[in-house]
Amino acid sequence: MSSSPLDISQLSESQQEALQTYTSVTDQDPITAIPILQRAEWNVQIAITRFFEGEPTSDPVAEARAALPAASSRQTSNLQFDDLIASARPLSTARRNFNSVGRVSTQAGEETHYRPPLLLAILFTPFSLLYRVLATILSPIGTAFPFIPRLIARLAPSQRPRPSRRSLAPADNARRFIREFAEEYGTNDLPFVESGFNLALDNAKKDFKFLFVVLLSPSHDDTSSWVRDTLLSPQLNSFLSSHRDEIILWGGNVQDAEAYQVADTVQCTKFPFAGLVCYTPDSSGPTGMSTVMRAAGPMPASELVAKLGTAMTAQQGQLSATRLERQQAQASRNLRQEQDSAYQRSLAQDRERARLKREEAEAQARMEKEALRKEEDEQRHAAVLQQWKRWRAQSLPPEPEKTSKDSIRVSVRLPNGERVIRGFRADADLEEVYAFVECYDLWKEAAAAAADTMSEKEVLEPEGFEHTYGFRLVSPMPRIVYDLQEGGSIGERIGRGGNLIVEPIEEDDQE
Repeated sequence: MSSSPLDISQLSESQQEALQTYTSVTDQDPITAIPILQRAEWNVQIAITRFFEGEPTSDPVAEARAALPAASSRQTSNLQFDDLIASARPLSTARRNFNSVGRVSTQAGEETHYRPPLLLAILFTPFSLLYRVLATILSPIGTAFPFIPRLIARLAPSQRPRPSRRSLAPADNARRFIREFAEEYGTNDLPFVESGFNLALDNAKKDFKFLFVVLLSPSHDDTSSWVRDTLLSPQLNSFLSSHRDEIILWGGNVQDAEAYQVADTVQCTKFPFAGLVCYTPDSSGPTGMSTVMRAAGPMPASELVAKLGTAMTAQQGQLSATRLERQQAQASRNLRQEQDSAYQRSLAQDRERARLKREEAEAQARMEKEALRKEEDEQRHAAVLQQWKRWRAQSLPPEPEKTSKDSIRVSVRLPNGERVIRGFRADADLEEVYAFVECYDLWKEAAAAAADTMSEKEVLEPEGFEHTYGFRLVSPMPRIVYDLQEGGSIGERIGRGGNLIVEPIEEDDQE
C-alpha cells in the first residue's frame, strides 16, 4: 500500500456515501476511516461493528462466502448469519432484498383448526387418549423441574410459541403489553405507542418515519436480561429520545395473536427480537414497507444502537427524497385546488355581474315601458279630457238676462289673474260654476271667434269617463270653500252674488 495520503475525491460515489455514513456514526476522521472500510470491502455495517467491537482475527466476509453453499442446503437459518451475508453484498442488492412487511389480521377467532376426517379421527382416538394420559402423568414432573420445558425450548429455538392468551382489540393489546412491561421491569421512558401494529405501520408510512418493532417471549431465558441490559439501557434510551420525531416504537408479546402474526411478517426466528421497518419505494409488497434492520437474540446496547444508526442513515436519503417528492406532489395538488377555486370564484363573479347587468337591463326596460305606458295614458286622458271639456262647454246653459230676478252675478278670479264675471240662474247647480271655470278657455275662444255655436259639430260625452275638478272655488272674505261634495244650488250656496277665487288642489291636499 502506498504511504502517500489517500485522496477522497478519487473514491467512487458509493464509496463516498459509505464513508459519509461511517463517519456520521463513529465520528472518526475520514483519513483513518478509509483503511477500515477498505478492509471491510466498503461495507458500512461490518466496518461499524469492527469499530465498536475491534478487528476480528479472521475475515468473516470470506468465511460467510465460503459457507454460503453449505448454509443454503440447510433448512434452518440464523438471522445474524443472514444479516452478515446480506451485508457482504453491494448496498443496492441489499436494498432490493429487503423483506416486505404487510398488515396483519386483527379479527379474533379467525384461526382455522385442522379437523381430520371422521375415519382418521376414529383410528387416532387411542393415540389421543394415550397422549392425554401421559401429559397428565408427566405434568407434575414439569412443575417440580421447571428447567426441563426451558431446556426443550432452547434445543428447538426456531419453534415460536403459539398464542396462548385471550385475543383483545389491537389498542387493548398494546395497552396490556405496556402495563405488563411496566409491572415486570419498572417504570421506564420507552415511548411505546398505544395502538395496534396496523395503525402504527400506517402512521409510519404516512409520515415517512421508522417503525421500531420489539417482540418479546416470556418463555425465553434471555428476555429479562436483554430488556434490562439492552432495551432499558441509557445508551438506547438516549438514542430513541434524540430520534423521537423519526421513530415510532411498537412492542408486543408473542403470546398475543397480533404480535405472533407480526413475528411472521417481519421473519422473526429468535427472541428477543428488534426490527426496524420503514417505507421503501422499491419494495414489492402491497404496503411499500420493508424490514431494513433485524436484531435477533441477545445483543449489547452499543451494537443495537450502531445497527439502528446505520440502517437509519442508509435509508434517510431515500426517505428524504420520497418525502420531498410527496411534498411537491401535495404542493402541486394544493396549487391546482387553489387555481380551481380561484377560477370558480372568478366564474361566480362573472355570473353575478352578468346577472346584475341582466337585471339592470330588465329593470331599465320595465321603466321605459312603464314611462311609455304612462305617457300614453296621459295622452289618452288628455284627449278624453279635451273631449269632455268640449262636450261640457256645449252643454253649458246660456247666460240669463241681467234684469232677470233669477239671475246671479258671480265674479271669478282665475289662477292667471284674469277676472271673469258671468251670470247664472239661481236654481242652477253649483257644478255649473265649476264647469264654466273648467271650460273657460273653449268658451272664450268661441266668443272671440263670434261663430255660430249651432253650426259647430256636436261633441258627445266620453263613455266611462269620470271627470274630477283640479281646483276649488273659495270666497276670500270671509273665507268660505264651496265644495262640490256638499251639493246645493248656486243661490243656496253663494246667495245673490259673490266674488270667488280659483285655488288649484295640490296632490297633498287631495291625499
